[in-house]
Amino acid sequence: MQILNKNIVLALHIALGFILVGFPFLSTYLGLFVVILATYSILGSKKYNDLLPLQFSSYIVGLEVLLRMCKSSLFWEFGKYSIIYFIVLGLLRRKSGFNMYWPIVVYFLLLLPSIINVPLESINLWRQDVAFNLSGPLCLTALSIYLYNVRLKKTELAELFYYSLLPIISMSIVIILKMPDMQSYAFSPYSDPSTSGGYGPNQVSTIFGFIITGLSFGQIFKNNITGSKSIDIACLVLFIGLGLITFSRGGLFAAMIAITLSTSVYYFSNFQKIEIIFKSILILVVIIVTWSAIVDITEGVISQRYGISEGPLGEKSKLDLTGRAQIYEIDIQIFKNNFISGVWPGQGYRLRNIYGYGKQVAAHTEFSRMLAEHGMFGFISLICLIGIPFKQFFLTSTKDSNTIKILFGILALLTLLHTAMRISMPCFAFGLLFPKYYD
Repeated sequence: MQILNKNIVLALHIALGFILVGFPFLSTYLGLFVVILATYSILGSKKYNDLLPLQFSSYIVGLEVLLRMCKSSLFWEFGKYSIIYFIVLGLLRRKSGFNMYWPIVVYFLLLLPSIINVPLESINLWRQDVAFNLSGPLCLTALSIYLYNVRLKKTELAELFYYSLLPIISMSIVIILKMPDMQSYAFSPYSDPSTSGGYGPNQVSTIFGFIITGLSFGQIFKNNITGSKSIDIACLVLFIGLGLITFSRGGLFAAMIAITLSTSVYYFSNFQKIEIIFKSILILVVIIVTWSAIVDITEGVISQRYGISEGPLGEKSKLDLTGRAQIYEIDIQIFKNNFISGVWPGQGYRLRNIYGYGKQVAAHTEFSRMLAEHGMFGFISLICLIGIPFKQFFLTSTKDSNTIKILFGILALLTLLHTAMRISMPCFAFGLLFPKYYD
């Protein structure tokens, strides 16, 4: 019955994808409906369930990019603020209270002093600068506090990924229906919004990388996300294929690195080596088959994008980082010139043009943004942010917990490296470092 119910909900989200292509304005009401339903469920439940805020948060993680893709009228940081709201409601309902994890609190508090110096030319601009740059850290902090030392079954974690998967299925349908005719489309070795639903390929690839990691977790630990192994594998093929065809590499690279490192740790610490080898081979076969299909569809251009094959001029495509390396270098220079206070949240966007980038641009790397915009406080905060995952890796007592924390800790750090906190996904993945996992 549970699998049947899951499949019905899955089918409804497939239908939702078709509906949103024809009526994208409905995405606004969808976002509002989720918030209203979450409020009623969390506050109205007679017997409070700790998982409720996490289930709705997980759904929002999958929904956020879809809302932006459909040009929802909701404000840009709707996803992060919704998650913060759900977590606050959860903390108010939780009878057992919570244990404060001070390193993550210190990480966030160190980012606050620079708010004082943000130019107050207009209330609206001040709000945008602060919200865009600090809503991500606040979301990460809230999730980490809520999840710290929470006992979480691996089946419950799989259930959380199911909620993320649902709107990502809808997003996949939107992308497929908006995609140009593959037979006439001229592929080039660069990311292109036309193959990612008309929206930013980097964020689309990133969210696909997240759910690919979640589905891989399910295969490793025998917890099928959808309740069916065949549906999980089909989703894995679909998401890898659509992730590749965005031609944005960051999301899939982060997922593959995280999966490889975590399964390697699991392999060397697990006595059932035959089983883990089999599962690793299964995931590898899925990747190879999907890759081969995308190579065929793109007539080999995808291989050029990943620097595997040569282009028509006999040269391999350069591993360009879409300006990220230059932005990083500029941020370091800004940090050196403003070592104590930084240039304050949002001001790096304007200064990167002056420092030689050629136009105003937001940071792609959270780490360099913290240095440039928060100065010495940002540097100390950064040490906390990077140090926490490694501390969690070494503190974990069981091999299963260690594998899970490496899987999502590495994914979170790599996502912050290539897309900063533009979406809520790395905040959610980072929060998964803190529960105590058990069977």
